[in-house]
Amino acid sequence: MNAKTVGHELGEALIHLEDLVAKLRNGMIGPNDEPAVAVQLGPILDHMSRAWNCSDLPPEQHANLPQVEFERLSNTVPNFLGTRTIGDLALG
Repeated sequence: MNAKTVGHELGEALIHLEDLVAKLRNGMIGPNDEPAVAVQLGPILDHMSRAWNCSDLPPEQHANLPQVEFERLSNTVPNFLGTRTIGDLALG
């Protein structure tokens, strides 16, 4: 595991998570704002997925991933070895 790569992605997820929690606690997202929560959770999930899927990459390789690979690693569900995406789970 490359601690710098994982630390970077989890740190970025934490920033988004803290922002979401602050908005919820300050009433900026209300009980009928489920779509807003879903939008806010997107980047958190992306960073967490990359933390897992890129955990063995050195920072230089992680920073220079081709866009297609970056997107695949952002939305691939950890523990499915890159074969299923978040959308696949929603479809059943």
